[in-house]
Amino acid sequence: MKLIFLDDSMQRDPARCHLGELVALGAVIVPSAQVAGFAADLSAIKDRLGVPAEEELKWKPPKGSFLAGAGGLLVTELRRSVLEAAIARQITSVVHVLDHGRVYKERAVVDVGQELLKWTYDKVAWDLDADGAVMIADKPGGGSAEESRWLANTLAVTNDGTAYTAPGKVILPVLTAASHHVPHLQLADLITAATTAAVAGRPSGMDLVPLLLQIARKNYREYVGGAGITLWPPDLRDLLYWIFDEDMYTSGGVDEPLGPTDSPFLAPGRPFQQASGLG
Repeated sequence: MKLIFLDDSMQRDPARCHLGELVALGAVIVPSAQVAGFAADLSAIKDRLGVPAEEELKWKPPKGSFLAGAGGLLVTELRRSVLEAAIARQITSVVHVLDHGRVYKERAVVDVGQELLKWTYDKVAWDLDADGAVMIADKPGGGSAEESRWLANTLAVTNDGTAYTAPGKVILPVLTAASHHVPHLQLADLITAATTAAVAGRPSGMDLVPLLLQIARKNYREYVGGAGITLWPPDLRDLLYWIFDEDMYTSGGVDEPLGPTDSPFLAPGRPFQQASGLG
């Protein structure tokens, strides 16, 4: 049995040229035997760094909180330590980042989130055994009405599956919990937000790329592209080269070279083939 913890993230004004508003959904996949151990790890990390035990690990801590006033060195060490602990516990992650400024522009972000949930369901289902999994999401911020709507929409995924994955892999409807009380949801917040920030070109995310690569789910060639980190639409795939140092994207047994080429015949509609969009 595995537990899958979900959280979302946004970057409204990415630093990279050619990117619009980014919307992301991420999942951390935790073996049931490691649930208590990771919670203990997070408590020990907070104690070591002098972070109050009740402090929630948030990518964007609320004003007045301990982490909002902490120095950058402490916050970076906290984030790195948490990711290292998760990797040691054999926790893996899946993150989908979508450029809402380029696709699904006519759909509200909450509806785009439902599309991302289907993609996430497909990716995590590949690694589930016969015991299946339970999905837990952070409570939506819009109150009980928004939570009820979101949960109703998720039933189509858990009850019916998707075009690529049969139902039954996730054995219950998606549950929600307050992230303040669930360390694993805080980990999902960290990984999803850091990955989205790296795609957006923010130093805070780029600094964590080596650890994000380690924890992300890999395909049979040990690449994260399309397995643990998916960028949509497809013409963003070259960012996998600039951010995560991957020179190939594999899908359906077909290899697609990524990144710069000396060929005078550049593929149309690939804004990041020759440059990262920064500087």
